[in-house]
Amino acid sequence: MYIALDGPGFYKALTVTDTAQELKVNSERYDQRRIVTAQPTDGIIYYGFDNQVTAATGTAIFKNQLWKMEMLGYYGEVWLVADTGKSVVTKIAEVG
Repeated sequence: MYIALDGPGFYKALTVTDTAQELKVNSERYDQRRIVTAQPTDGIIYYGFDNQVTAATGTAIFKNQLWKMEMLGYYGEVWLVADTGKSVVTKIAEVG
């Protein structure tokens, strides 16, 4: 399936810790986003779909792996977390 991208894109580096945080570039998630990406640059992070995600329950994204999710009409939450005691610099993007 082809997803037409006609909106703006936003990106930044986010430090992911062992406290779950939402994948969003600004204070509010971009409500027109169609694709989100995450790329941890110095460790492993995990993603899930609510703020209860942990390293034990989330799906791993490995160091330097580019992870992409096409939203396909799902404009909900994506949450990121690192292992206990870790801080992982992660490059994120939201594209509309």
